[in-house]
Amino acid sequence: MDYRRGVVTGESVWRAIVLYGANSATYKFSFGETLLQVAATGRTHVTLDELAPPYAKLLCEALKRHDRQGIATNSRFLDACRAFNVDEIDQDTLHRRTVQYGFANVIDAFPQLSGTPAPVRFYEDRRRSSTSPGLVLRDELVELALSGHAPVLGVETTARWRLVETAWETGVSSALLTPELVYDPESQDLLLQIGQRRKSVTGVVAALSGYQDGRCAYCDQAMAQPVVEHVLPWKLLTRRWNGPDVDAIWNLVLSCRPCNDAKRDRAPHEDWMPWLEQRNNDLIESRHPLREVLMAQTGETATARHAFLRLAYRRATELLPVVWTPFRSR
Repeated sequence: MDYRRGVVTGESVWRAIVLYGANSATYKFSFGETLLQVAATGRTHVTLDELAPPYAKLLCEALKRHDRQGIATNSRFLDACRAFNVDEIDQDTLHRRTVQYGFANVIDAFPQLSGTPAPVRFYEDRRRSSTSPGLVLRDELVELALSGHAPVLGVETTARWRLVETAWETGVSSALLTPELVYDPESQDLLLQIGQRRKSVTGVVAALSGYQDGRCAYCDQAMAQPVVEHVLPWKLLTRRWNGPDVDAIWNLVLSCRPCNDAKRDRAPHEDWMPWLEQRNNDLIESRHPLREVLMAQTGETATARHAFLRLAYRRATELLPVVWTPFRSR
């Protein structure tokens, strides 16, 4: 969210690419993780031959989880990964096909946001160089890969990848079906509920952290150990609550422990609530599949979502009138 508010850092732009970049295939997740792995060694130049093994390995593993890893009906690269998984081709053949087909679009598409170049460049494309073909890894990428942010970004990328897979598997991204993501407070996981059966998709902390740029929803400080917070308190469920489900994505944020302890069973001050409204709009804009779930929970349009949140807040503070003022609202 910070990048979209005008604060441009390598970390915030990387998150924007992962969260808001196009999702026609999951190549960008594998490619991004591979870039961070290579850049963490301090290298500033890498060939496609060197990128191919870890890049293909991640996608082969993904295909074992979900066979659908893109919206296109045919993909020579993914077909090669599938063939390798069932021992129809060997490692050398997979390597050649990865170099030939696997990077055709992702190198150009990865650094794009809404069809325009991202404000931070992480590499230079030198594939056509006659002397040293490959990618030149810029300082921005190397610094990011060597920073303390890299492990967190890896976890967030994996969470986003799982959400995209779930969207394509269930059809949630194209039409609102019976399956829905729900929050399990005990495991702190997002669960896919199909009838009476529940399946863990990903941890809610990893799924939401990127949208907060790793910062507390209430004080805007970096979080060492994020806590899952109900904005409108869970305590409402012990009262005669006739509002929307407070255990749903729209009402969940991440906070630091001090803010969590200070807030207790209170709603935040009304002046803070536009932050939650904007966060939910950001989630909806990011698509796959939180968009559909959130729109079903809060409204199809920004106007409807605004009215939904105001009504829910009014009902909550009628039952629990004592509110807490977050630090960023003071």
